[in-house]
Amino acid sequence: MVTTQVQEIIESEQVEPSAWSSISLLKVGGIMLAIAATWRVVDQFVLGLGDTWLNIMPSKLFPFLIILGFFWKYRPREIDSVLGLSRDNFQAHLAVGLLIGIAISFGIDFGGTIVYGLSIDPTYPLQLNILNEELLGYMLFFFLTNAFLEETLFRGLLINAFKTRQSSNRAIMLSAIIFGIWHAGWPLVNGAAGSDAMNQVASMVFFTTILGIFLGIYYDRFNSSQSLVGPIVVHTMFNYVSECFKIGPEPVIQGPDLIFSNPGLMAATLLMFFLIFIPLGIFLWKFNIEQVSVMWHRLIGKENDGEQIHSENEITTSKHNSEV
Repeated sequence: MVTTQVQEIIESEQVEPSAWSSISLLKVGGIMLAIAATWRVVDQFVLGLGDTWLNIMPSKLFPFLIILGFFWKYRPREIDSVLGLSRDNFQAHLAVGLLIGIAISFGIDFGGTIVYGLSIDPTYPLQLNILNEELLGYMLFFFLTNAFLEETLFRGLLINAFKTRQSSNRAIMLSAIIFGIWHAGWPLVNGAAGSDAMNQVASMVFFTTILGIFLGIYYDRFNSSQSLVGPIVVHTMFNYVSECFKIGPEPVIQGPDLIFSNPGLMAATLLMFFLIFIPLGIFLWKFNIEQVSVMWHRLIGKENDGEQIHSENEITTSKHNSEV
């Protein structure tokens, strides 16, 4: 009898949900954002890890592990739906993410400089510079970790948290604005001061907010399966290419490189920025991953049909020749 009562008490304690599992998603988002922001500020301004080969890896890896561990323990059913760590349509998202990542990375990072050098200032050197060549493998891991943290936090957790109180469009915008402010510290870390610092901070916040809106549209509009595979791939490629490969003698700084040597180069890069993001944004807004998958399979199907007809014709011709 005593054993039965003890077992009932243990079972009741196991069934009783934790307070962390019932707390609102908005509060969870606020807590996780505060943890990540605090760690980021310490790594950037206190420890100065951006000047080392390690970069600010602790502020990328450990907040992501904290977020993942929290949901694993207290809200495991929301790992896919809220954090976006779902494998639904994995191959399609991987392919689309790679294509968009290539378009953004090479169209903006290289495109603006090439357009400037070819059409505005032919004397401008267009040589390719590879930064930290001995650390390229590590930097890929670094930016992949960064993408996992920022996409699960800003696109996954925060957008879904804001959607509990706001519309989807407002949730995307709020998340993107916070994402832009998240990057405001880099000009200050790099020593910018006075009006120059204000201009660089404003530029940083503006461009990264646009990127946040774009990735938010991918996640919430284009992506009906709520997977963050595509945004993670895009985010990784964009950072990796822009911070490891440079065309021209532009300055090398920590974090996103938005310093331009002259207004003409800035105008060319800004033009390419919008020429890339606007059409891609419209595409992600009007279509979804399932429609793209169907169109791709139809295209492949037609090609296969053509190959099959061609092979059948070859067989018929060979038979005819042998008979003759």
